[in-house]
Amino acid sequence: MAASSTKNLKLAEKGVWVSIIAYIVLSIGQIAFAAIVHSSALQANGFNNVTDIMGNIAILIGLRLARIPADSDHVYGHWKIESIASLISSFIMFFVGFEVLRETVMTLLSGKEEAIDPLGALVGLFSAFVMLGVYLYNRASAKKTNSQALSAASKDNLSDAVTSIGTVVAILASSVGWEWLDSAMAVVICGFILKTAYDIFHESVFSLSDGFDENLVEEYREAICLVPKSKRG
Repeated sequence: MAASSTKNLKLAEKGVWVSIIAYIVLSIGQIAFAAIVHSSALQANGFNNVTDIMGNIAILIGLRLARIPADSDHVYGHWKIESIASLISSFIMFFVGFEVLRETVMTLLSGKEEAIDPLGALVGLFSAFVMLGVYLYNRASAKKTNSQALSAASKDNLSDAVTSIGTVVAILASSVGWEWLDSAMAVVICGFILKTAYDIFHESVFSLSDGFDENLVEEYREAICLVPKSKRG
């Protein structure tokens, strides 16, 4: 059992590493290209990926510590550390969401939206496809390993894929004179980021507080009834 759990943690680590590498490549590319096409949306998306790197590093640390065997102070092992890592990840996402929302509102109030080079949309589209691929990979790995931390990472991947699509729409809209759509789309993206952060936060707190999903009672009852000589209560 312990060997299987350790193997799952190693597989989960691999998924987080995939996220980190993707975020490093995309953040550098988006920030650099944003300076060329003069796109603040693309630049913001790049810095958002930088923050995602920090969040995934926190998850990676949690997965490593979760593999530490049980000791006299932690008789049930260190598995809760994985949930703590997910909780930290949600805090970082909350910070990013509110920070981007604050900057967007300030831009709306200033009325200083500027048209940008539509070529920046290609970079955003590429980022969206990459993050969608990483999301699908990590989601499948999370189901296979039953890793809460990797599940949190996959949700973050999906959030970033949607953010990139929003960036593409904003760039294209701005390039044809609808500059206000840039900020409007940013608000929608912020809402998605904050919703994802809340979901991860809720799952982490539920796990750390030893919560039990009553919807699973019947599923557990059926599983127990499959055991020889057991009776339905």
